[in-house]
Amino acid sequence: MERARVLTDLLPSLLQMFPVFLYAETHYRFRYFFSFLRKHEPEIIADAPHRLEPNQPLPILVLVKDAHQFPLTLDKVSVVIRKDGKTLIEKKLLKSPIELTEKFLWRVYEVPLEGINGIIECDVIFEINDGKRQLTYHNDNYRTSSHHTLKIFVAPLPLPRFEHLHFGECHSHSSYTDDQVEFGSPMEASIQLSLALGLSFFCVTDHSYDLDDSVDNYLVNDSNLPKWNLLQQEVDDQNSKNMNFVIVRGEEVTCRNSKDQNIHLLLLGNRKFFHGSGDGAELWLKTCSENSIDEILNSIEPSVLSFAAHPKERVSILQRLLLRRGKWLQQDFIHHQLTGIQFINGHVSEGFWQGYQQWIEALLEGKRMLVLAGDDAHGNFNRFRQIGIPFLKIRETGYQLFGKMRTGVYLQSLSEENILRAIHSGKVIVTDGPAVNLTIDSPEHGISSIGEIISGNKHSVSLEVRSSSEYGSIDSIKVFIGNTGAKETAVISEKLFQKYTVTRNFSLGITKKSYIRAEVWTLSSDSIDAQPHFCLTNPIWFTPASTV
Repeated sequence: MERARVLTDLLPSLLQMFPVFLYAETHYRFRYFFSFLRKHEPEIIADAPHRLEPNQPLPILVLVKDAHQFPLTLDKVSVVIRKDGKTLIEKKLLKSPIELTEKFLWRVYEVPLEGINGIIECDVIFEINDGKRQLTYHNDNYRTSSHHTLKIFVAPLPLPRFEHLHFGECHSHSSYTDDQVEFGSPMEASIQLSLALGLSFFCVTDHSYDLDDSVDNYLVNDSNLPKWNLLQQEVDDQNSKNMNFVIVRGEEVTCRNSKDQNIHLLLLGNRKFFHGSGDGAELWLKTCSENSIDEILNSIEPSVLSFAAHPKERVSILQRLLLRRGKWLQQDFIHHQLTGIQFINGHVSEGFWQGYQQWIEALLEGKRMLVLAGDDAHGNFNRFRQIGIPFLKIRETGYQLFGKMRTGVYLQSLSEENILRAIHSGKVIVTDGPAVNLTIDSPEHGISSIGEIISGNKHSVSLEVRSSSEYGSIDSIKVFIGNTGAKETAVISEKLFQKYTVTRNFSLGITKKSYIRAEVWTLSSDSIDAQPHFCLTNPIWFTPASTV
């Protein structure tokens, strides 16, 4: 199907409808309309992790897109690293000029940072030559962008964690997303930057309406699904050659909720493709997605995990009118095959708290609803660049950065299968900073952990919390117990002062079907970014011995 007539009569409305979330594609424009962002140059972008684990070199990702349309010479790439206004490093990254003629080219350059920690500023300078002019850019060549330096926190301490706890980004998009307004980061490059961040895996979840396109033309769909097939093959290839990092395959499917509105469903581990084009803006008035939530959940492979993606995030009036977008509704969560909910999506917003409440309500109704964290990251490891007003302005924020909101998975050995199995078992915490371990010691079962279902009436509970100076001292710890059909109550509720590690042991008597979960927040005043940080555990479920 052609997309050349993509809503061309609705430009004034569409100017209000975006932004989008990937690196900004600036060469497409609606037919007959002027684009201030468009220029006769490929997009050139520098990116880097927003934080670095200790003793890691700084990986700098340089992306060049659409040079096949606008060939030129990249004469120089250099970097200047400063701290507190003082220059620490000046380095040439490109040894000799490159003739840029490819559709998509990327390089990762590593810069050693021995003896440096704290907040640094990284200025990447490009010098290009189109045969007529010599031009210099800082950090990107977008019109209207800030071109500001990339700010990076070089951590003196590693991410707070426990033994066998592996962190990952569970909602991200790759270069298989490539359309009129956006494109993502290559998987191989994302691995290098993820390792520097302290991650062990990420889930690649490109949009269903991008994965059914032709490889060479995003305006044409291809029923043979070449992009989906290439994604599957690349995941296999990358996992076969990386022993210390894993990519989990997946898809973000547009589907219909109980009111026939378009919402997003995350699938993890699927090899079967599901069509979903309702909110892809491919054809005017064609907003009805191919599948409902139930139709997809009834068709997925038994091993595939499914999560309601950002279920309560704000949807604008024009998105509702023109793309039929909606939110997940109460009745959409009842299907037994739905694994959980991903309301943690890049920053703590109103949608976060509404999703949090939806999760608690589902738990109290007796549903085994698991929580997952992600950022809906489309590249954007350091700064979130997007088209704010189509064809007129680039918008930049510090939200939805790759690896900012992390899923921590407890497992013995790292593999795609083991990650999926551990998530399905609920051995998961979600965090943007501190780490929590919650275990049960009972005579019948020995040591049990997050996600397990335990029978018996008396249990010894151990809670361990770890934070760091990066994320702030521990401000509050709470352990909640929820009885099915009732309300949550706090077993532990403490305010703390200037502690970075806390251990609590207590006894628990169980008389009804119930669960416990832990929640921790840090103090904003002594974190590196002056923001509070959190960690939530998935529950441990209990069945009293008398009802077994």
